[in-house]
Amino acid sequence: MTHIPVVRTRMFEWPLIAILAVYFVLGGLFAVLIPPWQVPDEPAHYNYVRQLAQTGAYPVLQMGDYNQDLISNQIAPPDARPIISLDAVQYEDHQPPLFYTLAAPVFLLFHGALIPLRLFSLLIGGFMVLFSYLAVRAIFPTHPQIAAFATAFVALLPQHLYMMSGFDNDSLAEALIALTVLLCVLYINRSHAPDLPRSSVPLLLLLSVVVGLAFLTKVTAYLALPIALFAVFISGYRRQPLGQTIKALAVVILVSGAIGLPWWIHGLQVYGGTDLLGLQRHNLVVAGQPTTAEWIALYGWGGLLSRMGQFTFQSFWGQFGWMSIVLDRRFYLLFLAVTVISTGLYLAWWLHGLSASRRLKGKTTTSTGASIYSPFLVLTREQTLALDMLALLALGALLGFIWYNLQFVQHQGRYLYSGLIPIGTALALGWHFIFSRRVRIEQWLWAGLLVAFIALDAHLLFRVILPAMR
Repeated sequence: MTHIPVVRTRMFEWPLIAILAVYFVLGGLFAVLIPPWQVPDEPAHYNYVRQLAQTGAYPVLQMGDYNQDLISNQIAPPDARPIISLDAVQYEDHQPPLFYTLAAPVFLLFHGALIPLRLFSLLIGGFMVLFSYLAVRAIFPTHPQIAAFATAFVALLPQHLYMMSGFDNDSLAEALIALTVLLCVLYINRSHAPDLPRSSVPLLLLLSVVVGLAFLTKVTAYLALPIALFAVFISGYRRQPLGQTIKALAVVILVSGAIGLPWWIHGLQVYGGTDLLGLQRHNLVVAGQPTTAEWIALYGWGGLLSRMGQFTFQSFWGQFGWMSIVLDRRFYLLFLAVTVISTGLYLAWWLHGLSASRRLKGKTTTSTGASIYSPFLVLTREQTLALDMLALLALGALLGFIWYNLQFVQHQGRYLYSGLIPIGTALALGWHFIFSRRVRIEQWLWAGLLVAFIALDAHLLFRVILPAMR
């Protein structure tokens, strides 16, 4: 049986501190300088917390809460945008309550000012950055540079940083997904320890509570449930009696379900039928939003998929405002080159690992006496399971994106951000693999990425986004 080496990890290591510092400085600049309401859906999220703070009651989505013409006006530059009442922008009123409940005291303390609310959202996003680092660090405890590289990508990807600096519930949803990933990795590692000096029950209960909180945050955060169930099942598979594994799975489902149940009952009471989450009401309310069926009729499947691919790619990296600020073509060519090269490097890492596993099966050391267990040679059982769990998360994010786009034209790359941790980890593995024999370069790749993102994000903010919004 193989096990990950025991490595003591401090909560805050200096690469993490550097990444967080850059995230908060750049994100703070975005939050303060971007004009009000120029982050997608920000007026509707603001209106939710405003209603909650002023009335003490959670709002209910009603017909008339969405108006395509008003949304188009919000997309216009500030000097060309007519003044409208926020009462007319309420199409996020069906959202689960946790994020807005946490934000309501900030709203009251600062009398509804937008910038403090944006900074609150940015702070919550900082926990996503922290948990991402700790999760990847727990998978590869002897290679902290992999965690640093993956986290720098997650934290400073231009479009992601832009969204984290606006006021919306994505920050809490992603933070809870990242915390779920971290707890799943710890659960997998603990279940494969040679002995179990401590019970896994407290960790299992904590994982269940976090999944329950995800139910109260956003539908995209529901991905926490399948990855938690996967981690619990695979940790017990062939290692303990089936009945014990079933009990552990039941704990996750029952505890998390008990936390989400009051909100689901609320949904049935206010929306009726089987509309637990208000999504059926939402689909009725957003009449006028372009639908996929309409676009297929206009452009055909080929035209739809072509537009979908281009728009999704561009907006994943950076397409700002309400998707109205498109970058110079040279930026997207650069992003495409990075994407293609990174994908190739990841595939090279994966194929090399398959080949090494076949050659070294049954061995514990190479011909030189070195351990075969390395991210760049052969993975331990725990690492393999953790990466399988990340692959499941990435697949879930992709399927959620496809499902949403089967109904409405929502070709926005930000809807893939639930899978940012696996994407960042894949990039980190590919780039570190190619430089694995150049140790000094490999150890400092994360710093190079950090500097590159600082330059890129600052340039985009001051030379592209702000001039376009003036």
